[in-house]
Amino acid sequence: MNSLLDGINHPAPSATKYRRLEQYLSKRLGLGAGKVYTGYVSKAGNMTVRMTQSSRAQQADLLIALVPHLHEYEASLDAARKVVKRTGQPILLIQQHTNPSPEWVPQNLLMGGDMPGALLQELSKAFPQLKIESVPDAAVHTIHNMTLDQAAEEEPTPTLRVIPTLKIDARIRRMLKHAIAAHKAIMLVGPPGTGKSSLIWEVIREVQAKPTDYGMEMAHELMTVTADESWTVRELIGGDTINKDGAITFAPGYVLQAIQEDKWLLIDEANRADMDRIFGGLLTWLTGDSMESVTVGRAAPGDPTEIRLGWADSPESASVIEDTGTLGEEELRTTEYKAGQEWRLIGTYNSLDAQRVFRFGLALGRRFAQIPVSPPEPGLFRELFAERAKSPSLSDENLGELTERVSRIYEIHFASPDTAMGPALFLALPRTVAVGLKSADAPMTSLLAEAYLACFGPWLARLDDVTLATLGTQLSHAGALGDEWEWVNQQLQHIR
Repeated sequence: MNSLLDGINHPAPSATKYRRLEQYLSKRLGLGAGKVYTGYVSKAGNMTVRMTQSSRAQQADLLIALVPHLHEYEASLDAARKVVKRTGQPILLIQQHTNPSPEWVPQNLLMGGDMPGALLQELSKAFPQLKIESVPDAAVHTIHNMTLDQAAEEEPTPTLRVIPTLKIDARIRRMLKHAIAAHKAIMLVGPPGTGKSSLIWEVIREVQAKPTDYGMEMAHELMTVTADESWTVRELIGGDTINKDGAITFAPGYVLQAIQEDKWLLIDEANRADMDRIFGGLLTWLTGDSMESVTVGRAAPGDPTEIRLGWADSPESASVIEDTGTLGEEELRTTEYKAGQEWRLIGTYNSLDAQRVFRFGLALGRRFAQIPVSPPEPGLFRELFAERAKSPSLSDENLGELTERVSRIYEIHFASPDTAMGPALFLALPRTVAVGLKSADAPMTSLLAEAYLACFGPWLARLDDVTLATLGTQLSHAGALGDEWEWVNQQLQHIR
């Protein structure tokens, strides 16, 4: 264990620095890949964040807390008890001793009542000196690796990332799974509210639960950024900045940061940035046809040290500094960011905004495996709405009318590619209407129109006149918004 921890820069941000230790313990204890998670807990107050914040930690069957400071150990032990009580996951505390020489010593195992006996037995064999403590009233640990559709049957818990419950076509899900396994860059394309980001989190949970299902060796974490029209090469790849000493130096962008930490990178709403303009050397690099790296910058103006981007021949990503020779009296050095073979760049693309923001050129588009994520058919939406719109404050009569009207509004939107949207915004309408019906001072159609304007107004205000007029004609029918559409249309001038 000490050899596996030797030489690690513990405070450094990296998702892979404890990978060898985790792989060793997984094999030694008979656990699957990704089922051991290690965190560096420099002070007791960080215990909860280190042991619960990461999605990979939430999937783990065993948490490892490395406690470097003796004076923090008792407080860390108490903090770990609280984590076990909350999550039900066992925590192994490993204390760093410095006398007579530095070494890490496993000292305490805190566990809930549902810890598998086989795992406890293997831990006892591996570390005979371990003090084992059962935490009373600990929660039952549940592995939340459900699909989106399965999540509809579950209530969110503090350890489960809350996601919209959406119906996704089985072929689309299969396409995405195969694309993740086979391609280094993947783009999910579809209108807002179809669950593109949620699908990616589903993949992350599945990869963390069982990497081999995706042809991978390791569990992976995700770094998420949202694109913006102000982005330049500096934000995406990196560029010059002024450090704390006032010197100009290279600062890595999101791609290099994700590789350095060995996290997959998700660029949400990618078409909000001019990717054709800022991708630069990434176009060549993303082909992945060779192991040759590309230069993306220099350490500082006039500094011969190149910043390069390449591919590793291993699953893990890493950043390395290498000496490459001399130029006159100067030593040539290279800082290279090497993406692992299991590293992925993922984007979401809002097809409904494609005409109003930025479009991808063919050169960039062909670097990505593109997965269409379309809205579900109206019949499927009606089933979903019936599942999610139930509320104790809605009578059966009101719920029946609301189901018919919202389903009709969804069907009208679905009929045209210019207005089709995912279910997420439509599923938000019942909550607002239910609150309004409590006071009983307005008819349902008025409350629904107000909820529709609040949720859809900013998007409606951006439609061209012909599309908006066609949509309004349909929404004016008695089974949808009826006469209330005129009021909605009048209010749009204030949003514009």
